[in-house]
Amino acid sequence: MIKDNTAEIIDVMQKSMELMKCRKCGCMKKSLESMKCALDASNNDYAALIDEIQNALDLTEPSEYT
Repeated sequence: MIKDNTAEIIDVMQKSMELMKCRKCGCMKKSLESMKCALDASNNDYAALIDEIQNALDLTEPSEYT
């Protein structure tokens, strides 16, 4: 199911991380961490998505709100 929507998920993540409020949101960081944990890193079908989740996590800043 996720595999079919990978491009859309990546697009939404990228757009969200362009917003300062999303980079500072504790909910966004928790969601990204949960997604990363839920995906099987050994499954190459999810490699691009896992990489993009890590890129988004790298952009997060200290949480100011949740």
